[in-house]
Amino acid sequence: MVDNKISHTLIKQINKDEWISPCLFLGENLEVLNAEIFQLAQTILQEKNIPFSYLYKLDDNWEKIKIAEIKNFVTPSHSLPGYPIQIFLIENISRFTIQSWNSCLKIFEEPGKHNIIFLTNNSESWVLETILSRVQTFQLGWTLNKVENLYFQSLIWEISQWNNTQALNYFYKTKIEKIEYIEFLRNIIYFAKKKFIFIDKLSEIESDIQGIEQNNVNAKYVIDKYLLTL
Repeated sequence: MVDNKISHTLIKQINKDEWISPCLFLGENLEVLNAEIFQLAQTILQEKNIPFSYLYKLDDNWEKIKIAEIKNFVTPSHSLPGYPIQIFLIENISRFTIQSWNSCLKIFEEPGKHNIIFLTNNSESWVLETILSRVQTFQLGWTLNKVENLYFQSLIWEISQWNNTQALNYFYKTKIEKIEYIEFLRNIIYFAKKKFIFIDKLSEIESDIQGIEQNNVNAKYVIDKYLLTL
């Protein structure tokens, strides 16, 4: 549940009549998180006596957010709303494509005093550093924010650089739990962002993680796919 301190902090920032950096809310259960942040947005509007029609929400439909869609969504941000603020809520930002992220850099950097941007995701693992540097982050409950596993990082390095068969044997000969497969995939994302390599795979990896977590996709099959392409 969203701490009252968060809403008080945000309202205090709004009352200063200054630009507010976009807010990234992290939580393990996206469905619950999205509902709570939607409620938070309504609470803030109610506090400021602003109609709920000034809350714009881009629902999480598990489809990728493309450039045309995000540009259309933020169109109202270019005009003064007639009230002190309007709120834009984007659910599950792991759905952004790289191109969509790039199209949002300016509004994230300079949202304007009247635009409040709320973002939700279950971790920072797929969010580009250029975006993370422009947002303020609120962690709600346990998250996967810190994903670095040094052993997995060394395995990924050995596989990607030298196709080390001993590293491959870890997955072929060791009994692995589903949660470890997911942790390894998140570490591929972490490694890719840190080394800035195979960035084009990030969206696919995130989708596969969601498939394993929510649709019981065969985790070993997914891992095998990436072990052969790293």
